[in-house]
Order: sequence, then structure tokens, then C-alpha cells
Amino acid sequence: MNELTLRRLTMEQAEQIYTRYMKQDFPRDELKPFAMIREADARGEYECIGCYDGDALCGYAYLVKLGREYLLDYFAVLSDLRGIGYGTRILNALGKRYAESEAFLIESENPDFAADADALAERQRRMRFYLHAGCLDTGVTACVFGVEYRVLELPLSGAHSQDAIRAVYMRLYKSFLSTPRYQRNITVH
Repeated sequence: MNELTLRRLTMEQAEQIYTRYMKQDFPRDELKPFAMIREADARGEYECIGCYDGDALCGYAYLVKLGREYLLDYFAVLSDLRGIGYGTRILNALGKRYAESEAFLIESENPDFAADADALAERQRRMRFYLHAGCLDTGVTACVFGVEYRVLELPLSGAHSQDAIRAVYMRLYKSFLSTPRYQRNITVH
């Protein structure tokens, strides 16, 4: 393994990753249309990052951003590279890249709403990964377009209170969605 590098993707590169990998890595109900990503990027409210080991893509991170507040919208290691440490290395590299952020939030599917034992095991595995990598379970939960999440924080600038996490989380989504769409599809607890 080489040293990882993070590179901001062009929209063409981001769309290629979306088509080739994201459609397989994320359930359909969690994947927003690429047009929304493109529009948010054009407004300066989104960043698509490719994670490289040497010249080879090993993962990606797509983030909603508002000023110095970030939400890790999509994050994955390429399927044939999972389970050998890339996820933690990429998350650490993201922590360095966004060290000056005011808040860095992450959504992870809420295990309490798993449909079956397999889904429960997968959700618990993801939560363990994030917690082991230094993220904090904030105690904040959200329902986003019908998908239940726990909101985690990578405490780059220190841990925030639940009220502060809720406020940042709502601000990030309100920056990305129209008011009617936000009101219909986002509930934060």
C-alpha cells in the first residue's frame, strides 16, 4: 500500500464513479440523482473526492458542505479492497484534509430499523467501523427520504452538543433541498 492521496474530482469523474460504483455500493433509496450532486457542486455546496493508492482509485467520499461544515454524504471503499484497512486510512486522510472544519458529520444506517438479521449485522458492522475510527455517536437520529440514520461526528474541532449537531445537520440539508422538499422528507430527532 502506498500513501493515500485525496483528489477533488471533476464532475465528469464524479459521474463515472457514481455510475460505475455508487449504484452498486448504495441502496437505490439512499442514492440521490446525480443531477442534484451536479447542481450542488455548481453552487459550491458539494465536493466529490477520489481516494487513491498511488494512481489507483481505492475509494471515494462525496460531501455536502456549507462554509466549514460538512456532511459525509457517500463514502465507500471499492468492493475488492474492503476489509484490509482502506476505510480507516481514508477516513483518517479526510480528517486531515478537513481538519479546519467546524463540524464533520456522518450518517450511518440506524440498526434499530434493520429489516432483518442480515441488515442488522451490516448496520452494526458499519457503526463499529466508524466508532473504531474515532467517530462519536451523537445520539441524534434522522429520517431522510424514508431512511433512518444515526448521526455521527468526526470530532475534528472537538465534540459538539446534540443541539449543535441537530442545528448543523438541518442547515446542511436545508442548503441542499428546497424548503417544501426538506419539510416533506427530513425529520431530525
